[in-house]
Parts: sequence; C-alpha cells; structure tokens
Amino acid sequence: MTFDEVLEQIRELLASKGRVTYRALKVRFDLTDEHLEACTEELIEAEHVAIDENDKVLVWVGASPVPSSKFQVSSSPQPLTPSTQPPDPGLRTADPGQWTPPHL
Repeated sequence: MTFDEVLEQIRELLASKGRVTYRALKVRFDLTDEHLEACTEELIEAEHVAIDENDKVLVWVGASPVPSSKFQVSSSPQPLTPSTQPPDPGLRTADPGQWTPPHL
C-alpha cells in the first residue's frame, strides 16, 4: 500500500470514529514510527483536520461530509464579500435600495 493510500484510510477512520490512539494506528496499519509520524504530521500540520491529545490520541477536527452530497462543509468560515456584508450602521447617506433585498 502506498503512503497516500494509508493516509486516506487513516483519514477516513479518524473522521468516522472521531479519535484514535497512535498505538492502534500502528497496529492496524502496521506502521513504523517514521510512517506514523509522517501521517500524523500530514493530518495535523498540513491539512489541519486533526489535533494531538497528550501525545497518545489523534483527534478529528475537520469538517464532516454532508450526507448524500458531493460537497463538503468547510471547516473554516468564509469571509463576507462586499455584496454579502451588512451595511455600515454609521452610514446614514446610503440609499436603502442599495442594500434592501428586492422582496422587501
């Protein structure tokens, strides 16, 4: 099995269980210390979908896929664009038609 295949299986296992010990990962996937470290580094540092708990447990913090959807929910909120930002309450000269929804 390639590194990417093992990493994908660990990612899926972690996403479904929520948390798993490093020792269980080593036994389940027959990983060396170096391979386990590379996988956890990828999930924690590169992808930001997991965190370490007491140097013993890997904990999932990534977004879960939405059931029956091909899209995933983002784990970080998207910034507002100028068209979706609410109007500045201190701005009194703006035309209400600029920011009032058409159905109102």
